Amino acid sequence: MRKRIAMPILAGAMLALAPSGTEPSKVSMLVLRSYLDRMGAQYVAHPKSEHTLVVARTANDRADRVDLYVDLRPDNTLVLTAYAKEKGRYFSLRRAASREKVLQRLLAANHHAFATFFADEQEDIGVRFTFTTEDGVGFESFRVAATELLRIADEYTPILEDYMRKD
Repeated sequence: MRKRIAMPILAGAMLALAPSGTEPSKVSMLVLRSYLDRMGAQYVAHPKSEHTLVVARTANDRADRVDLYVDLRPDNTLVLTAYAKEKGRYFSLRRAASREKVLQRLLAANHHAFATFFADEQEDIGVRFTFTTEDGVGFESFRVAATELLRIADEYTPILEDYMRKD
């Protein structure tokens, strides 16, 4: 009697613990390229980093172009960074009419955002989302994050434009 009850329980436990076919893929540059290919994205390797791919998207509602950097880092993170371009230039704190006001606006946006706005070492303004990759990153999670990041960068183009000095 015990064997008849124990065997199905053991079999069910083994099935529950077995890896499934929907597990996230181990992240590598090959996997990231395949994800971008599945999304139909045009990309190039970054000229200064073999672990970074760059997607330049011009089919936007507001921005002339949004550059998405897909950066696989040695610290087990995958960082997606998007920079919007308007009139051939990235948004930058150097061009801001008031650095304080633009930083306050970005900080307020971070409170509600899916991703984080930031200013990099060159003072260019971007938006970023970071995955940890110890357990991999699935295609659907990657697709949603990349698509949303591109949308957010595009959506904030007119907002950022309002804070820039007019030439």
